[in-house]
Amino acid sequence: MKLSMILETLAAARLPSVTSEQLRDLVGTAEGKAFANDLRWFAAGESGRRDHLAAVVNALAPSVGRTVEQLGFQFDLSAIISAAKRDASSGFDTIKGASASTGNRARAVIYLQGAGLNLSNAGAAAAPAPAVPIEPPYYSFKVFGSSAALCISEARTRAGNQYTIQIEGALLLAAGSGRKEFDWQNKIIVQLTVQESYLTLALLENLVPSVKFDGHGRTHDKSLQIEFQESHYFVRVIQRNRAAVAVPVRAVDAIQFIALLYKQLLRNEPHLRIEDIRTMVARMASMSAFNARNDQVAIGDRTGR
Repeated sequence: MKLSMILETLAAARLPSVTSEQLRDLVGTAEGKAFANDLRWFAAGESGRRDHLAAVVNALAPSVGRTVEQLGFQFDLSAIISAAKRDASSGFDTIKGASASTGNRARAVIYLQGAGLNLSNAGAAAAPAPAVPIEPPYYSFKVFGSSAALCISEARTRAGNQYTIQIEGALLLAAGSGRKEFDWQNKIIVQLTVQESYLTLALLENLVPSVKFDGHGRTHDKSLQIEFQESHYFVRVIQRNRAAVAVPVRAVDAIQFIALLYKQLLRNEPHLRIEDIRTMVARMASMSAFNARNDQVAIGDRTGR
């Protein structure tokens, strides 16, 4: 595809232009072929391809490469593009915000590690000790639906300071610029107890069909529901007098979810192995199923009288 056609298509998508020098990094790569394909389909009227185009254009920006290298990583264009397609604009926001504070820098480092980038020799050895303490970095990832999104992250409970996870839900804002924006400023936050983390893991390991956790929040007006629906999991984050956040979670996205739960639960019990956690999860699931059967029998007895 000619450069003039590429620039025309990017302009139609309201995206920054690129230079021929930048495009050379894509020549002969899988991401380059995908980019050309997305350009053709967008030009043919498939507006949904814009997010993938934006991921490539942002990854090619010189400022992104400089920041990645300043953080001590080897710049890997394919890995950055792949992560950006998964995380939309949030990944670039994390990278670009690295210079704002030591905490932001720590988050950017965690993000780049999660994206699969390797530390450069110079970066691994050179960084001096920071003059101020770095706030504890946390790992998080996002799952996007058609009308809402989730952010799932590491967390620690206030009572007992135990490791757990936090689930944030945000609704889709009215699309005005052609790209999806979510209302993270008005998100609904639910932090799981350790016991709820075990039950959630049982669900994601397909040992129980659904979980429901009520009474969260200072006024006990929040709840979380997750159901297994054959081809995916369906997550609802709910708060009284607000629209519920509902997002399907594909099996591939659930892998990160499961891995984070195991990580946090093992941090609470460092003397255990992952096999021990699996055994505990299976036992809890078995007990939950037994209690559910007993409840059904009891209801049937009352109904029959």
